[in-house]
Amino acid sequence: MDIKKTFDDEAHEYEFTSRAVNIYFDEALETLVDNIKLKGNHLKILDVCCGTGVLTEKVARKFPNASFTGIDFSSNMLAIAKERMKKYNFDTLLCDICDSEKMKNLKDFDLVISSFGIHNVHGMENKQIALNNILAHLKVGGLYITCDLIKGNNEKEIEHFRNFQKEWLLKTYTLKEAEEWLNLLDEEDDPETLTTNIDLLKTAELKDIQLIWKKEFLTILKGVK
Repeated sequence: MDIKKTFDDEAHEYEFTSRAVNIYFDEALETLVDNIKLKGNHLKILDVCCGTGVLTEKVARKFPNASFTGIDFSSNMLAIAKERMKKYNFDTLLCDICDSEKMKNLKDFDLVISSFGIHNVHGMENKQIALNNILAHLKVGGLYITCDLIKGNNEKEIEHFRNFQKEWLLKTYTLKEAEEWLNLLDEEDDPETLTTNIDLLKTAELKDIQLIWKKEFLTILKGVK
């Protein structure tokens, strides 16, 4: 499937579908923001896979004098993010985070944030490339914090997570629609286990990695460069 086209097509419904599909969406983003403990009035902040800028705006309210860059491979998502962030210092980069050459155009940042994005990168090798590209632009001593989905450690956990996802979908959708979403997510998503995610971050030279929040198959991790 063409994941980029999927995100371009659903840009204007993204926030509705995010809350309907992504478990604990708002709680997770608020928890992520609450766990950003940085000082300084003019921080440089990168939002990776920023989408329509939901997380970016939440962080901007906490750090209104910061400068922000949002990166995403969907031009339609970035257009909405630009409008949302118009009263803040906000730039965008239309780029696939696996594009190492284009990612070199980024400056360095005090804080890198990400939500519900890395699990859409397919394959371990590509995830490592993406994280290497991202964390190459985190300043020494800078903070990386991410909220994302994980995969179960075994078939029992995987089945439990799938059943939980189905129940979450049924809060909004009919049974038929929920099953269609599950099939779409099977194609669209490629999460890794918690241990693997931590190992990928370590390989990308992140240190002091901590699991600071977890609900079902959704986690928040943070670490420093």
